[in-house]
Amino acid sequence: MSTTTTTAPTASELIARAEKLVPLLRERASAAENLRRQPDETIEDFSSAGFFTAMVPAEHGGSALGLSEFADLVRVLSRGDASAGWIAAFLISHSTLLYRYGAQAQGEFFADKPYGLTVAAAGPPGTATPVEGGYTVSGTWRFGSGVLHAEWAALSAMSPDGPLSVVVPVSETEIVDTWHVPGMKATGSNDIKLEGLFVPRHRTVSFPVYSSEHNEGAALTEYPLIGYPMNRTLNLIHSAVAIGTADAALELFAAGIGKRVRMQTRQKQIDEPITRQTYGKAWDLVQVAGLQLHDALAHTDRVYGRHSTGPATLADRARINLGLTGAGQKAFQAIDLVVRAAGASIFRTGDPLERIVRDTQVMRNHAAVDFETMASVAGGALLGVGIGDYAEPMF
Repeated sequence: MSTTTTTAPTASELIARAEKLVPLLRERASAAENLRRQPDETIEDFSSAGFFTAMVPAEHGGSALGLSEFADLVRVLSRGDASAGWIAAFLISHSTLLYRYGAQAQGEFFADKPYGLTVAAAGPPGTATPVEGGYTVSGTWRFGSGVLHAEWAALSAMSPDGPLSVVVPVSETEIVDTWHVPGMKATGSNDIKLEGLFVPRHRTVSFPVYSSEHNEGAALTEYPLIGYPMNRTLNLIHSAVAIGTADAALELFAAGIGKRVRMQTRQKQIDEPITRQTYGKAWDLVQVAGLQLHDALAHTDRVYGRHSTGPATLADRARINLGLTGAGQKAFQAIDLVVRAAGASIFRTGDPLERIVRDTQVMRNHAAVDFETMASVAGGALLGVGIGDYAEPMF
């Protein structure tokens, strides 16, 4: 956390405000699915609550949340609705992407407020052709979560000098309506397209530098997270959303199971030992997932924080990556347990548990929660035999 005095909400205040929004997010979830985006009212609620300055440096009037505080905020919002938590998490955290740029670019990003609602998309990378004063950039980027609410787009592009990060106004892009999916419908994660758009040099930067602790913006702020490698700030989101969604599944199951009677025995299902055991196992998995996530984030702070004693080892990174992906996997396992025990009636359209099933089917295919692949790669690191051909900057 920054030592600069700020009048922005504290972490506990932000989380309390998120708790109050949980019932409202659940109430809006069905309508949000039909819209295939978050309702404007929800984005306004996030703004009024102070969420968009949650990861803004304190010297700019932000709350400058730490990683664990941010994860807790995302977890609570995701308990209301997975898509809402997902969008909030990216719009909150992506201001840190803009603060990694230099002073001239920041002067544009933050000309009228200390945050910028930003969509980030890395793949497939576009092309950047050098011209006087900058580059012309073309490409189509997939999975632009939050693009329908964003002001800026942080994109990757290949130039003759190597990979770049480029930031452009969303108003200068084409949003391609591709997000027709069974779950996470309300994230509006459409494609982003550019054709020969000029991007001034100050809004471009070498991607390896930008994504590392050596980014230009880190020297301009007291907020330590701007100096963390980029993947250490963003990769926690997926597991935090998964755990919050699992929290919701436990609550919804508990609220409904007392009404269920097993047809074959005429016995209340809540009175069956197997039902109680299933719920206990699911509850335990969610608790462990939360602890594992916080352990990974605490280790991230030890390794990358201002008091770090040296560069992160492969073993350090293995611990962090296994913690993040393992936490997500345990959350999904907990959801699977309660869903199987909840009966076929939840699959009637409109049941909140049915939406959670679809949302988690989409979420669990994201690379950031791919535990099986990460276990293989991290296992090699922990055994001292390296990570093979896995891209080291992404590990």
